[in-house]
Amino acid sequence: MKKRSASAGRISWLRLPVPKSFAADVRALHQESVQRLGYVRNFLKLPFGPGRLALYQRFLDRLMRSDDACLPGIERELLALVVSVENRCEPCVNAHAAALRKHGMDSVKVDEVTISWRRAGLSLRHRALAEFAWKLTVRPAEADETWIGALRSAGLDEKQIFEAVQIVGIYNSNNRINNVIGLHLDR
Repeated sequence: MKKRSASAGRISWLRLPVPKSFAADVRALHQESVQRLGYVRNFLKLPFGPGRLALYQRFLDRLMRSDDACLPGIERELLALVVSVENRCEPCVNAHAAALRKHGMDSVKVDEVTISWRRAGLSLRHRALAEFAWKLTVRPAEADETWIGALRSAGLDEKQIFEAVQIVGIYNSNNRINNVIGLHLDR
């Protein structure tokens, strides 16, 4: 994994200070983060433009924590973890591994997925999701209809497949933001 230098008072390699005050919508995100995790995630301290962070985070939250999701939480977090491991996004790997444990995946299995999902002894369905997340992360230009067929063969319906696409897509975006600015691990 990439080494991230810890610069005093900064949460990333950018020389932008953490804002001293935040808009109400961002403060609400901070409060939710503290209630759910016990701390404010560094991503939520980034100086996004007005309204942008809340909009982005609402989409992530809707995908990952809504009651009307098409995929179970364990599968949503598995997708996010495979993407984050492949992209070497340290804050996201930590967060999604912890979330998988909260969704009931055995800690040893989570560690195995983090090290090598291919050798983790996943069910056919979970392996198909992991492989899809990996392929869309590392080979997006090679995407074709067989990728969708593999998910169908593993028992996913069209709405579940489309939700998987959204999760993999948004976490690739999120990982790239975090990686290019060297976002420090949450503490």
